Amino acid sequence: MRVEDVYLEPDHPLIRDYLHLFHHLESFYDYNPGEDSAFVMRAEKLNRRETPVSREALASVLEQYHAGMEHPAVQANLDRLRQPDSLVVVGGQQAGILTGPLYTIYKAITLIQLARREEKRLNRPVIPVFWIAGEDHDLEEVNHLHLLSEGNTEKIIFPVEAGEKVPVSEVIPEKGLLEEWIRELGRRLPDTPHKSGLLEMLGEISRDKVSLSRHFARLMHRLFGHYGLLMIDSAFAPLRRLEVPLFEWLIQHNETFGQAVLDQAARLQAEGYPVSVDLESDKAHLFLLVDGQRQALYRSPEGMFYTRDGENRFSREQLLKQLEENPARFSNNVLTRPLMQETLFPTLAFVGGPGEISYWGLLRSAFRQAGLEMPILFPRTGITLVSRKAEKEMRRYRLTVDDVLHRLQEKKQRWLEGQVHLDVEETFSHVQTRLDRIYRPLIREISSIRPDLESLGETNRAKVLEQVEYLKKETWKALEKRGETDLRRFSELEAELRPGGGLQERVHNFLPWWNLLGESWLEELVRSPLLSVQTHRVVYL
Repeated sequence: MRVEDVYLEPDHPLIRDYLHLFHHLESFYDYNPGEDSAFVMRAEKLNRRETPVSREALASVLEQYHAGMEHPAVQANLDRLRQPDSLVVVGGQQAGILTGPLYTIYKAITLIQLARREEKRLNRPVIPVFWIAGEDHDLEEVNHLHLLSEGNTEKIIFPVEAGEKVPVSEVIPEKGLLEEWIRELGRRLPDTPHKSGLLEMLGEISRDKVSLSRHFARLMHRLFGHYGLLMIDSAFAPLRRLEVPLFEWLIQHNETFGQAVLDQAARLQAEGYPVSVDLESDKAHLFLLVDGQRQALYRSPEGMFYTRDGENRFSREQLLKQLEENPARFSNNVLTRPLMQETLFPTLAFVGGPGEISYWGLLRSAFRQAGLEMPILFPRTGITLVSRKAEKEMRRYRLTVDDVLHRLQEKKQRWLEGQVHLDVEETFSHVQTRLDRIYRPLIREISSIRPDLESLGETNRAKVLEQVEYLKKETWKALEKRGETDLRRFSELEAELRPGGGLQERVHNFLPWWNLLGESWLEELVRSPLLSVQTHRVVYL
């Protein structure tokens, strides 16, 4: 395996400044993730903090969650979490089918690598924890994967049904459905020496009838349990008992929390940063299970809470009573989850993707209100995998990694033009310019003969230029026909390295890579040095 770290321009201006010009954002975040001293400062702050939830209580809940997913490395980290000086690095994701996109795996790898690095530097236990968003109820976000096969990327949906707004932790496929779907996936994968082992592993974790989020946890445990990665499902009922105090605070201080977020959003926008989170002023930023459905709560000016359909209304006191009786009915939204994680864990750092880091920028004031401090927000590792076949094609067309990541379409077009030594765009642009120069004086001259000839002349000019444009498209088609083999190779490169023009890690699933290479590539990624917060990793396999 060969590794090359490259610069990749962030799409979001806030992320660009977060990674490269952090001083612009010092009023929105507490720590610069690129400064080593930030980790020392944060650890010292946690030493002085009165822990909202005891490490013993937290470790006991995590131990319950790992029943059936035991491993000596996991048990060792559970025991180490109980130590009074232990810290965690935490990050999470929705429970995508068979882990979903590759970035889920990269997030786990970053957690393991960052915990390993900081444990050596701080000389105290630092434990990686993966937070599974099992409470999420958007099944369409997690019921599919994209499979790279024979040069194409195909979306494959797992055909499980569930009621509207049912949490993924409650979606339990019929026995055998998942196993059959995995067998069908296997038929789509090319035969390799690693295929039978891959399918056997997936079949083994899929035999029991469990929820989608539990199945996700089993697979993540199979991939990373031997590194001591701990997991917790946000919908795990024993965890809810530990969360009651913050839910109480969020209900009691709902107005001030919401206003703090709105004020922070206004400050971000005033600084020129877009805000992507929906921030309706009446949002309570909490969810409640009502008749098995996870319903978002809203707040009226009078302080009443209600569901969007208006059929359920609760006073503050009624919500607090429900929380006391059945905390498992309550769950966080995207903006209250960070506060909940900070309440539960002695968090040295949170590992997040660009979207997460962006919306955490709304929360500094809210953390302060709750008597908390934002942890270090460490960007998850970004990786592009390059197979040997793709590397060979890159050499064939003299493409650099930078070409592939930033200008693959441009390079393809230039190659087509070079096959016949014709610059199609320039040639036809020249023709269009000359025609325009011919028509303009002609139209002026004929309009003096009869006024309506000006309009007729303009129509005629537009039709001629339209025909020239048509001829240009046909010329491109002819060139493409001549280079079908090479165009197919470009398409395969794009499907592997820049599917749909986006990052590979946001589309591909890990299955084709394991099928091609076995498990060794994943082990090598974990063993590689932690990536700088400012670069993207290209891995030649």
